[in-house]
Amino acid sequence: MQKYQNETAELEALYALAREEQQTTKKQFLIWAGGDAPNQQDQLYHQFKNRFPGIDIEIIVDLSKYHDLKVYEQLNDGYLEADVVMLQTMNDFENWKKMEVLEAFKPAGFQHIREGYSDPDGYFMGAFIFAFLPQYAKEGVGFVPKTYQDFLTPIFKDKLVLTPPHDDDAVLYVFDHIIQKYGVKFLQELKKQNPVFVRGTAAPAALVGQKGFLGNIVGYPTYPDQPSQSFIPEDDFFITWPQRAAMFKLTENKAAARLFLAYLASYEFQSGRGSWSTRTDVTELGGLQPIQHYKNTDPLDFIKWMRNRNHIHELRSLFTEIFGKVEGESPLKDPSLMRVYYNTL
Repeated sequence: MQKYQNETAELEALYALAREEQQTTKKQFLIWAGGDAPNQQDQLYHQFKNRFPGIDIEIIVDLSKYHDLKVYEQLNDGYLEADVVMLQTMNDFENWKKMEVLEAFKPAGFQHIREGYSDPDGYFMGAFIFAFLPQYAKEGVGFVPKTYQDFLTPIFKDKLVLTPPHDDDAVLYVFDHIIQKYGVKFLQELKKQNPVFVRGTAAPAALVGQKGFLGNIVGYPTYPDQPSQSFIPEDDFFITWPQRAAMFKLTENKAAARLFLAYLASYEFQSGRGSWSTRTDVTELGGLQPIQHYKNTDPLDFIKWMRNRNHIHELRSLFTEIFGKVEGESPLKDPSLMRVYYNTL
């Protein structure tokens, strides 16, 4: 588009520098991305490869709480494997800025990113908005759920598949809001439903509508061909947050890192996602209203919540007391869960 010629020109200039850089460093451009299924960044990987051929890129997905520990450990040892990190643990980026280990960069699209999503000095940016939504099976439920309490009805007994809330901060955040509205009694009633807990968020979301599972309180936005349907709760709070991304002073492929961050911030990339955008000038697709029109979500609230680690620790203790310890292998190492991720059930 004519309006965004400056962004396109910047991308082409950075692309030329990144190609030249890789010929010099001979090092693959590496991104560590937060997630719990190995294929979660496949679309972004292929988009980037197709848009910028010749850039040797790899995106490694792992739980944000594992990636960030590796970052701290490697920084302590004076090196860093990853060139860019994109994580859910947004408090880490604020810590890294204080530690003065981040490399500031404001691409042309940075000015359009919503206030509060990024660091004003450019040390990190809100790359894209994630959301968790409740899901129900298209067949077998018999009514259309509208609230979290609807999952406490008898039809869902023994048929809920959930992420253990004390294993994922974003899921725990949703349940914190549920407790604030309905009290701890909600958790006690939920336990009577005998839910099946599966580590990670990808597998529970994929299982709704399969294997007899009828619902998931904290699931994914769904696509038309899925056997389940997600919904935005009418009155209950739901989570949205801007996944943050940054490069470091120790980043070796700095031209490629700038290219990647500029691409994420660009109108070209943001306007094609189909969901809410971190930019103020992108129109939402698929019938969604602009994020600010929803009074029962606040992307900035999760950022503030993540800073209160004592409260999070107390919540984890509460869930451990009621539901027991988190069990099972990492969702990125369990072969049975990987079959779910890749839709081979």
